[in-house]
Amino acid sequence: MADVHIKGAQVVTVSGVQHGGIVISDGTIDAAGPSSSVPTPSDPDTVIDADGMVVLPGAIDVHTHMHDDELFPDGIDFASQTASAVAGGVTTVIELPTQTPVTTPEAVLRKAETCSALAHVDFGLVAGNVQDPDIDVTGIMDAGTADFKTFTADPYLADDESIATLMRRVGNAGGTVRVHCETQGLLDDARSTIDGDEPDVYMDSRPLEAELDAISRAGYFAEYADCPLHVVHISSGSGAREGNRFKSRANVPVTLETCPQYLAFSKGDVADKGPFLKVNPSLKSDTERERLWDAVQDGTIDLIGTDHFPTYRETREAGWEDIWKPYAGLPGVETMVEFLASEGVHEGRISWPRLRELVCAAPARSAGIYPKKGSLQAGTDADVVLVRAEEYEVTADDHTFVGGWTPYEGQHWSARVDTVIAGGEVVAKDHEVQSTAGRGQFLARPL
Repeated sequence: MADVHIKGAQVVTVSGVQHGGIVISDGTIDAAGPSSSVPTPSDPDTVIDADGMVVLPGAIDVHTHMHDDELFPDGIDFASQTASAVAGGVTTVIELPTQTPVTTPEAVLRKAETCSALAHVDFGLVAGNVQDPDIDVTGIMDAGTADFKTFTADPYLADDESIATLMRRVGNAGGTVRVHCETQGLLDDARSTIDGDEPDVYMDSRPLEAELDAISRAGYFAEYADCPLHVVHISSGSGAREGNRFKSRANVPVTLETCPQYLAFSKGDVADKGPFLKVNPSLKSDTERERLWDAVQDGTIDLIGTDHFPTYRETREAGWEDIWKPYAGLPGVETMVEFLASEGVHEGRISWPRLRELVCAAPARSAGIYPKKGSLQAGTDADVVLVRAEEYEVTADDHTFVGGWTPYEGQHWSARVDTVIAGGEVVAKDHEVQSTAGRGQFLARPL
């Protein structure tokens, strides 16, 4: 007997959008697609009449910062942040280190255990932030992750030799290195020219050229070391084009990631939103933002993550007086699907299948969990999100996120996450979370 029957839906597949449904049993998908290929179960436990809503695989956010006991204040932890994720249709997250390093097998296992007790969604981990390449690469992989994060900028700057050595060791072991690409020397010089603490000067302290130089060098390092490269949070269309040179010529896979904030905002928005747009890399010009949309459209950008970083509103407010005080980073896991559906699909920038690729299939492949996650294939995990068309004004009051703010406050969107299913269970409805902390499982991804 089926557990869940979703009918009357617009099911998004790799080939297009098909009117049909989904049948779920024992936490897995039995069938999904057009009505002609999905048999109607005789006595399902739950029937969801989608009434024309769009159905996607549960979204996967491959870039989140959600748990750090040494950094985040009370109330901000893996439980509250994965609740925010599931409210927005994200049913799997890949968690990266923030301030506390995860650079030993023991640290990976310890964080996996801690987060497992708190998780509303399934999750994977990334090792980092690596500055010294003399780490136990194979031991870390055996503990459950083949992803390693390093930086070309402070506060976790690794020198060129260390990055090259890390890439060589990780590449030989079959892993991937993720790189935060901004060249510290250019950031230092830009900062030396700035005398002020108002919000708009922060954008000038992290120039476009710092991103372009670092992406280029990371590409050459990956070629030299024969190591798969994942460039995180590209903030500009020019940065995407720079990375694309290595996708076509490198002897190893190169994947490029951007984030919703770089598609939504530019430097011109800082006058209004101030410290609520402080993020690294910084926002770029409106021209670069439009070029980045082009890169998303044409496939230059492989996937979208959020670089989700939670803070409370009052902490961020301090940036109005001194922009250098608050941590850089924006909450975004709860709004990613709605933003891309509203400003991407409904505005004609991307199609529903392209959205599926950007936040479901490609992230799952990058994380090594496809097709178990990120697809609607029979036999895979029943992680599903239903999206309805609805005009509304974005407000933090409607969100599960505990920080009390969103950079998208006041925008008008046209797509709303309606129902979220994870593991065959309804876990959220209209941003009201119905799951419990601890239901999510650690996804060991050794290769």
